[in-house]
Amino acid sequence: MSRFVVLELGAELTPATEDVVRRATAPVLLRLLDATPPFRDDQIVHVRPAGNGAAARAILLCRGDGGYHLRLPGADDPRGADVLARVVAIERGSTVFSLERGILARLPARWVVRATDALEVLARFRHPLTPPLFLGGADECLAAVRAKYSRGAEVREYARLATVGPEAFELESVQRSVKPGGRLLDVGCGVGREALGFARAGFRVTAIDIAPGMIAAARASADGAGLAIDFRVQSVTELDDPPGSYDGAFVAFSVLHHIPGRARRIGVLARLRRALTADGGLILVVVYLGPRGFVSRSRLVDLVRSVGAKVSGPWRVSEPGDGYTICVSDASDPREAVFFHEYAGPDEVRAEIDAAGFVADEVARGWWICRPSATPRGRF
Repeated sequence: MSRFVVLELGAELTPATEDVVRRATAPVLLRLLDATPPFRDDQIVHVRPAGNGAAARAILLCRGDGGYHLRLPGADDPRGADVLARVVAIERGSTVFSLERGILARLPARWVVRATDALEVLARFRHPLTPPLFLGGADECLAAVRAKYSRGAEVREYARLATVGPEAFELESVQRSVKPGGRLLDVGCGVGREALGFARAGFRVTAIDIAPGMIAAARASADGAGLAIDFRVQSVTELDDPPGSYDGAFVAFSVLHHIPGRARRIGVLARLRRALTADGGLILVVVYLGPRGFVSRSRLVDLVRSVGAKVSGPWRVSEPGDGYTICVSDASDPREAVFFHEYAGPDEVRAEIDAAGFVADEVARGWWICRPSATPRGRF
């Protein structure tokens, strides 16, 4: 069984939402949340209602007792499966491959999957440098991040998950690093999953996020729980609290990744250092770049960027590791990509932390506990 998101709703395909597919007069776009042969997760399929008997060679979207699945042409299906729709196109990256016209409509059904893979490879040759060498200015990138997280579907999905509260390791990291009852800054708070948990644990919490919709949902949750939390719509790149305002800061996963430029990320960390007390603690969460092939396009892009940065000329290039992320939650539309810096490893993170005037330990992979150093190295 597989899970699908109805993109126009920003909600998962369920019996409560499947009427959007059954009654559609135009193709409905579904994002796959799980890899479903012949498709990969986060790919998009275009479907139409099956009508009175679907074509024998069509890929069918079916619902059985266990949920939804795709049935390939000629494949057996458990008794009782209900045919909901047929797949009329496959969207991979920026390319849409029709299954009802063109070359794919003329091929034998057993060749369609391999032919789609081959066409996708050929399409990549039109854009060999992916991601682009230059991803846009910092203001443009941050505005896109704000817009992505402000989508109603994203806010609803984050709010749905917020009820679980902070993970045990998140709370333990804060409790070990910040004095009991201390003033805590939650950076990138979203709808308040961690902030509410930190407040319940006795911390005096200020929480900021770049997306107004997230902050509105967080305020509503805090009011409903009777918790006094100072929520602010603010980018951490604009943090200007007086020195010594906080005893600790928690920087959620993805916050630094969404900030373009090494100097700007160091500047953000320096702003946080200035806002902390001399013995304050910064809990920083990051992830690292996964394995990539020796001839991967992103590796080629980073190589060209490194060379381009050293050669004078009118062109502009982003930094190695800069790229996009397409999904920030299960409700995301993968066609809307936003800036995301991939850290090569702990050495890169430590270099930025050190430059901002912290001393730090990585207590678990991607989890850094930082303290202001006596002699900051930079001025921002």
